[in-house]
Amino acid sequence: METSTQTATKTDTVQSASTRTAPQAAPQAMPQTAPQAAKRIAFITGASSGIGKEFAIQIDRMQVVDELWLCARNADALEALAAKLDTPVRVVCADLTDRDDIEAIREKLVSLNPQVTYLVNAAGFGKFGDWQSISSNDVDAMIDLNCKALVDVTQMCLPFMGRGGHIIEVASAAAFAPLPHLNVYAASKAFVLHYSRGLRFELRGRGIALTALCPTWVKTNFEQVARQSGGAGDVGHLLGEQSVESVVRAALFGNKMHAAVVCASPQSFLLRLVGKVVPNCITMAGWDILRHI
Repeated sequence: METSTQTATKTDTVQSASTRTAPQAAPQAMPQTAPQAAKRIAFITGASSGIGKEFAIQIDRMQVVDELWLCARNADALEALAAKLDTPVRVVCADLTDRDDIEAIREKLVSLNPQVTYLVNAAGFGKFGDWQSISSNDVDAMIDLNCKALVDVTQMCLPFMGRGGHIIEVASAAAFAPLPHLNVYAASKAFVLHYSRGLRFELRGRGIALTALCPTWVKTNFEQVARQSGGAGDVGHLLGEQSVESVVRAALFGNKMHAAVVCASPQSFLLRLVGKVVPNCITMAGWDILRHI
């Protein structure tokens, strides 16, 4: 894993003292300087594309942090995004399912001791298909990235967060009910939703706003990746796709208002209500019809 920094600050210069000795003057009291405030950062995973990239763009416009830490595997995409932003950027090229990469990021946080003002966990993916058509490697990767990595990053950043901090965990409207032929993805997002709700309760009193974002289909590369499986045709047209800009805008506003869950659209809100009052057998039958449209 590599980390690189794009920064607007000047390089510090270190001057070495002469080795020759000179008559010693009377010691003078050193002026006291105020301790330097911790650098405020936003740590954003999945920042190379889609929802994570849009979070980087909109948080940059807000001008609420001193540095953006953008994390993904695609270093070139991160560098290209960094060049377009006004806020200084630290590119964190990492595979979040790799324990060594997680530990390297943790060590960097410990070394620099920043104040994590925003944490956005947007890394994740899904695959269309039933249990036979999705490879075991893809199943494991979905669980590792969508669930385990999200928890690892959250646990890693929390010690560097305090009152006024913000956490946005990207779940999905798929979390509201079982979805055959999108089963592992939906189950992983249900995990994210429940983990977020439980952690929010644990953090009460600490002044950290934690929100689970649960949009419906979003206009990103999600569909392209999801159809790269043996069940590519198991889900038809993605009805009611939302713009990524509107989803992220709703998430940031809802998080500012300390909302526990942001649905980001009327469709997602309706699905949330359906998940609460309609038996799962009926919900799954309805989904089975919709996915063939």
